[in-house]
Amino acid sequence: MKDVRLVQILIISIAVYYLCPSDTLRLPTNLVNFYTNLMEGFLHSIRSRMDRNVFQDPESFMTTPEIISHRGYPVEIHHVVTDDGYILALHRIPSGRRESYPQNGTSHLKRRPVFLQHGMMGSDHFWLVSSTNNSLGKFKFKRYTSFILADLGFDVWLGNSRGNTYSRKHVSLDCDKDREFWNFSWDEMGQFDITSSIDYVLNVTREETLAAYIGYSLGCSLFFISAIERPEMNDKVDVMIGFGPTVSAAHLKNYFRLMAPFVKLYQLYQRMFGIGEVHTNDGVLHSITRLICETSEFGAEFGRYWLSHVFGKSDILNNDEYYRLIAHYPAGGSAYTMEHLLQNYNTGESLSYFDYGAEENQKRYDATLPPEYNLTSVTVPVILVHADNDPFAPPEDVSWLKTKLRNLKGSIRMGNPTFCHGDFIWSPHAAELVYLPVTRFLLSAHD
Repeated sequence: MKDVRLVQILIISIAVYYLCPSDTLRLPTNLVNFYTNLMEGFLHSIRSRMDRNVFQDPESFMTTPEIISHRGYPVEIHHVVTDDGYILALHRIPSGRRESYPQNGTSHLKRRPVFLQHGMMGSDHFWLVSSTNNSLGKFKFKRYTSFILADLGFDVWLGNSRGNTYSRKHVSLDCDKDREFWNFSWDEMGQFDITSSIDYVLNVTREETLAAYIGYSLGCSLFFISAIERPEMNDKVDVMIGFGPTVSAAHLKNYFRLMAPFVKLYQLYQRMFGIGEVHTNDGVLHSITRLICETSEFGAEFGRYWLSHVFGKSDILNNDEYYRLIAHYPAGGSAYTMEHLLQNYNTGESLSYFDYGAEENQKRYDATLPPEYNLTSVTVPVILVHADNDPFAPPEDVSWLKTKLRNLKGSIRMGNPTFCHGDFIWSPHAAELVYLPVTRFLLSAHD
């Protein structure tokens, strides 16, 4: 009965959340204040229960820098201001765990920088989900890419897209009060966030190029957009490595494809209520979902079921990774970011600019329909890592992408037929199947 009541609470809460969104900025102020106070009171009442009952993995309650430090690695927090005024957080792992870390930082200049970019509605926590050690040959590797690279001598930088948990500031806009803060899609995230972040890293490290840009999911598209909009970016990266590259979404195989036919209604609804932010980590819906998914066996199964419809069905997702992931994901973003994914599904095999509607498109693009990004203008060497069971980057879309990239140096296809999109960040076999081949390539390229 307890589990049944929890499910009922979830269903009711979802309905209330979408009918009366708390992040609207166009409803009357007194109504917004009343709803906000009501939700804050409700969250306060359930947080004590969450703290008593959730799986007590300490990293579920830590930030990315705290997790890095907790695992024995040095960490730095940097902030970069984009050309359009967004303030992004970058988290740096300047050296491996076993190395000395002099305060003057002179050793940083001896290590080549590598930049890692997360996927949609996530944060750089994606790179820290896994935890168990794996013994591979003569070396014992951690399963997480960031620490493997740090231990192998690279200067690791973790990016965060605008609007997520760590990048909610702007030089003049307030993310909680100004709807304009959320007026961004893949276009701005690629053109400004990636470009500014890479330039900042190169300036701090005094390097001319990154040893590698490693993107996961949407992180791949954002780099391609950056390289197309700012051609000079092609000369600032030695190699781009894409894990589960979500570029074309024509053959999307998760539940988002069911939403795509209704994208126009979704847009109308968002604009009517003035909704800019979606899937915030500390919002009502996410908090209630966490309460359910972490306080009963049935709830945990529900959480895994939900994740399988986003990341794909995985044969291996242990409890540690599961609880860490749902504590940090989703990390928030703009409604336009979600709409952009649905639009790309509807337009077929392509990577297109955001569709604002015929009138606004005419102003922005001098055409009623948004143009496609010219992927053939990406000249940086590219390596793709993909899986047949990936619902976000299915084989059909990856095959299309390969035909568009002029400087594709190779691809790694996961031999395991059950390897899914989520396995890139949580599988115990990711080190052996993905990270080790990639790091071997990087080491050989920089010998």
